[in-house]
Amino acid sequence: MQEQKTNVQDFAKIENTLTIEPLSCDHQLELSFPTVKAIVPQQQDPALKSRMNDFRFPRKCPRLPLSTTNSYKTWKGEKHPGTNLGLTLPRGYCRYYFNSFNGCKKPNCWFSHVLVSREDKLCSEIIKKYISIGGVVLLQRAVYIFSDYCKKGTSVYHLDLQMFHDLLTSLLQSCLLKELFHVVHTGIRIKILPTIDILLKIFEEVALMKVKEAVPELSDIFRKLIDVGMVLEHEHIRHITNLLNQLHVSSEEIAMLRSRFQERHFHKAIFCDFDSTVAAFKHCKEKSDWAKLGTLYVKVTRGCNNADYLEKYSWHVASILISSVKEEKPGIPFCEFATAVNVAAHRDERNISSLGRIGISVMFSYYKVHQWSKAKKVLDVFYALKIHFTLLKGLLESQQSVSRCQVVNVAVEIFLKCGNLDGALWVLRGSEWIINTAAWPCEKMDVLNRHNLLYAVASELMIKQRYDETFEVLRNLPGFQNTCDSLDVSQNGLLFNKLLSACSESRNIEVSSIVVAFMLSRNIHIEFNLLRALITALGRSCLWLKARKHYKSALALGCYPSPEGNLYRKLLLIPSYMSEVEMLLAIEMFLVSNASSIQSPGASNQILQIVLKRCEGNNIQNSEEYQNATERLFQAVQISNPKLFIKHLTVNINKDQIYSLEYTSVLKWLKENMKWAGKTWLF
Repeated sequence: MQEQKTNVQDFAKIENTLTIEPLSCDHQLELSFPTVKAIVPQQQDPALKSRMNDFRFPRKCPRLPLSTTNSYKTWKGEKHPGTNLGLTLPRGYCRYYFNSFNGCKKPNCWFSHVLVSREDKLCSEIIKKYISIGGVVLLQRAVYIFSDYCKKGTSVYHLDLQMFHDLLTSLLQSCLLKELFHVVHTGIRIKILPTIDILLKIFEEVALMKVKEAVPELSDIFRKLIDVGMVLEHEHIRHITNLLNQLHVSSEEIAMLRSRFQERHFHKAIFCDFDSTVAAFKHCKEKSDWAKLGTLYVKVTRGCNNADYLEKYSWHVASILISSVKEEKPGIPFCEFATAVNVAAHRDERNISSLGRIGISVMFSYYKVHQWSKAKKVLDVFYALKIHFTLLKGLLESQQSVSRCQVVNVAVEIFLKCGNLDGALWVLRGSEWIINTAAWPCEKMDVLNRHNLLYAVASELMIKQRYDETFEVLRNLPGFQNTCDSLDVSQNGLLFNKLLSACSESRNIEVSSIVVAFMLSRNIHIEFNLLRALITALGRSCLWLKARKHYKSALALGCYPSPEGNLYRKLLLIPSYMSEVEMLLAIEMFLVSNASSIQSPGASNQILQIVLKRCEGNNIQNSEEYQNATERLFQAVQISNPKLFIKHLTVNINKDQIYSLEYTSVLKWLKENMKWAGKTWLF
């Protein structure tokens, strides 16, 4: 008995007996400190037993057995099984390492010393066997096996919880503190926690041995256990405090541990007392301390796992913030509240989502009383915190039935009232321009409001000459989405043509071309003068592919006289109002249509005629405009590649000038261009 007391006291006095380092479950376990070799007889020293049980308090769990050292020296003196420990191992594992006391001595063993993934049951069986046999060597190997298995990153589903606690108890009894701490750290990582009784026993053992060097590591374990959810009572903390005082731990460190407990205990208490929480919210309102309200809200909701309670807390906060809207005081309480929540929540998505719902309720309240600038500040918070508020609903009962379309409409209108077009576009794009879908149904009034809002946004963008964004807005009008195809979109032609006219004036032919293509695909009426202006601009910019495509569309719409009467008759009628680009395109189509006849043997004596028709309403006296048309015709054949040549033939009874195409130039043009021209104009 005297030998045990001497060894325990020596253990406490040796400075380097324990080197306490922060243990990570990710690095290899290193067990470099000397092992305590205390032999404990069956009859324990009454004085020591009394010393360990000085402090008692009611516990739900039975006390752990008293420490009885089971060291290698003790094991050697006892009879143990031979080299085979009686384990049944699958193939591939080293039987010397796992199934013998001495372990594997081969430096480069071919067989595995580490359990593979999903071997939870085998891991538990091996460690249980080692614990039942006892001995420091086997316990240390059990720690190696447990650590190596858990640090592989695999999910641990069926590890025996009792095995975990038995391993901790055995390590504690053998005074293997470093291994004990490592197992606790590993357990925290895989979400297996020791019981409160074991935690208290660890503190008692450290205090009994007066190993002050173990306190930092033990304190770190205590904080982590509190953070992951271990719930301690006040009597547990008092007991731990007394044990730390026995080790002469500084009051500052003890205060830090108590502070961590009190913070966690506050979460539990505040969650359990709903009325006191609401009262605390109201007290913040009375003091106009919106930042404190945000911090308190995060603390409450962080410990709240009940969705109903979370919504109730959020509802009360929203009601408090909305009540300040009616008071018309300077400042925006929601902004201060949101800033505090964002800082305290550390981007917790649940808190951010609840913050968005609270903000929607506040935004609607400002919207109803036409406080546009304050409502915009709420939207600015959504933007800054990247809250996808269009996916959320408000908390008040009247807002539960609000459609997503209406939430978007309200936000867009707020930005418009504040003259912020970019904000309105941010909302529309963020909601993917959603109006009415099966997943997000809305009322007809919501659709009408969206139509009017988009018209307003497009008009403002057009004034600022932001034509590409104007078109982006217009193509998302109700009726152009799949679920809104039943709506009449013909009424939108006026604004589209207005955009087309603005693009034409600013010579923005790229947007004009895209707009025309969209209008054609949706059967929206296009003003012919705008379509002709685009065709001319494309040709003058040498964008002939697009010019020819739109010219064919214009023919189909009736923008030009039908060419059917001219084709295959070797006679082309060209209205004098056409530009040189339009005239050339008409000539190209005419030549391709008569290509087979022109290229046939003996066709050289054929005459291809062009009649420059005076427009309806024009008279003989309006000679200046007609003369300009004549010049455009000559310009048209000059810009063709290769060039075409014409010569004047005569004047008909309607005073229309008649020209003939020179055969050789026509034949050359067809030879060089028929490959692409045939596909363009015939097919």
